[in-house]
Amino acid sequence: MNHYQKILLALPLILLAGCNSSSNSGKAANKVQMKPKADYVFSSAKLGELYQERQDLQESMKLTYDGVLYENIQFAEDISDKQKVVRLASRLGQSVDLYLPDAGVDDCAIYSEGNFYDSFDCGTALRSVSNETTLIQTSATSKKAVELEYHNEMSQYVTSLGSTILSKTKNGNKVTIITSFAFNAFYRDVLQNTGAVERITSTLGVTTYSQLFDIVKLYPGSEMILKFNNHIGGSADDDINMYTGRMINSNNMTTIVTPTGSVFSGGTDLFAAGNPRVLQRADTTKAIELNKQVGVHSWAEDDKTAKDFPYTDESHRKQATYFKKVMGDKGIDFYIFTLDSAPASGEHWVTKADSDKYGFITRIE
Repeated sequence: MNHYQKILLALPLILLAGCNSSSNSGKAANKVQMKPKADYVFSSAKLGELYQERQDLQESMKLTYDGVLYENIQFAEDISDKQKVVRLASRLGQSVDLYLPDAGVDDCAIYSEGNFYDSFDCGTALRSVSNETTLIQTSATSKKAVELEYHNEMSQYVTSLGSTILSKTKNGNKVTIITSFAFNAFYRDVLQNTGAVERITSTLGVTTYSQLFDIVKLYPGSEMILKFNNHIGGSADDDINMYTGRMINSNNMTTIVTPTGSVFSGGTDLFAAGNPRVLQRADTTKAIELNKQVGVHSWAEDDKTAKDFPYTDESHRKQATYFKKVMGDKGIDFYIFTLDSAPASGEHWVTKADSDKYGFITRIE
């Protein structure tokens, strides 16, 4: 039984609280709807369907290097619109980072922190492309054999799996979960980027959910603290991210943005799921918005902004249901605030006045 199947079987046990959200259907139905209703039903069945789709994505790439088959994608991140880095694992738990640029942009490479960086030609001439897959068979600079095969369509979406690691420590009945970026070493050693000039952000996705699920299952009933200790740039999979947030909320986790961390977009959605919600300022002499640690914006789909969709649209109802569950009566108003705060391509960093209005940040340190 693989990891996904085990999680699918255990979903009803983890979700427990708040799987179904009810609407105030008895209230004046003839009034003009000024807000989205919190009437979307989150369920184990829906989550199971989402999870199955993501399993296919996680198994969409296979790399054989130096005789070892790496066939499960653990994390992935876009470096640019033409470059990505993917962490692949073998069945025995070995892992490597695959640098995968588009054809003609650069050589591909295989990286292992402290061990090797081995590049190989992956240009158009070496890519055998069929209707569904692309196959590359060659030798790396080290002369070691390399075979890379990936699903053409799915390979475009692997970065939606996420790039945020959740590390855990236990002290008595308290479990502390700390976020970090999966590719810190790759960025430092290969890209010579330490984040000193510009923030390096990690992404949330199904891998975030599965890691948190495993921790919750391992330590049932424990007091849990989730610390956002790096810069979370958002979620690449909002559907899964809301289930991650509901798990945070249902397990009564404290969420903390540490002085070295920040949350934006989908990261802020997860921060919102905690109780209490604590902001530890990067610079205590500055107004909180100047530290840029808690950020929001609107969303868009194709050429439409969120406000172009009626509040009866399922996308709004999902978000309204989510925020009402995790924040209570002010949750829907907070969601509408995010839509008005900045366009999808922009950013708004939450002020103390914003926070006070919606009861958002419980404590500022």
